[in-house]
Order: sequence, then C-alpha cells, then structure tokens
Amino acid sequence: MRLVLRFDGQDVQEFVLDKKDITIGRTASNDIAIDNLAVSSHHATVHRAGDGANAGAVLEDMGSTNGTFVNDNKVTHYNLKDGDIIGVGKHQILFFNEAAFSTAGSDDQSEATVMMSADFQQQLQQELSKSKTTTRTTTKKSVKKKGFFAKVMEMFGF
Repeated sequence: MRLVLRFDGQDVQEFVLDKKDITIGRTASNDIAIDNLAVSSHHATVHRAGDGANAGAVLEDMGSTNGTFVNDNKVTHYNLKDGDIIGVGKHQILFFNEAAFSTAGSDDQSEATVMMSADFQQQLQQELSKSKTTTRTTTKKSVKKKGFFAKVMEMFGF
C-alpha cells in the first residue's frame, strides 16, 4: 500500500504504508508534512488494518479545521479503496493498494502503468533536460536523441 502526495496536478512525493499509522498534517512531526495553512497541525491519520491479502486502510480525520475529503466527500472515518483521492487543504493524496509497477495482464509494454518516486522523476527530468540542451552533430549526420518512453523503458531494462 502506498500514498502519493499531489499538488496542482503534479506528484510531489510517494509514501509506502510500512507502519501501522501514517499521520498527515502541517507540522514536521507528521509522517506526511504539508506546509499549507489550510492543513491542520495534525489533520488526519491513515491506519493500516490487517496483513497480506486482507490488508486495508482506514482514513480518520483528527478534528481538522477544514475537514478531510475522499473523492470530494467530507469524511471523519473512511475505509480506503484502491484509487481513492484524499483531499487535505489544497493537496490531494492518492491511495494505492497495489504494487508500484505492474504489467500483469498486458502483453504490450506500451499499456503498462509506471509509477515513479519523486526522486526518480526528478532524476529523469534532469536527464531529459540535458538531452534537450545538448545537441551533438557531426559533419555527415545528426545523432538521434532518445524519446521519453524509450529512456523509461531502457531504465527498467525493457
């Protein structure tokens, strides 16, 4: 299970639910700290419930001032399902109850869903920026640059 923090449509950071409770709030003492005045100091908690195939997660609002939302509905307690979108202030937190990378059920690699950590995204963006600013040419022909998906596939060994 994992949570992906998103702001303004951009994934900011990914968190793995590797302990029983994950706290969300404005102060640095939270597992997911969101520096935004619309977020309460101790806004919400995600409680991990069960193990293995029966594992689940419950979202609990901790008496926040502006409320906690799941799929645009205000909640105080909510049993999270794969793909739920938690609203905290101006941020969204996506809940995934699945593996980070899977091509199961797909023979075509172009249909695979790829989830990347914020660090990996930043590294990939830096590499792509380098390839855009560096144009290598020879007197006879240009060197062809690799596209985004070609680089991702190469990084994953495809």
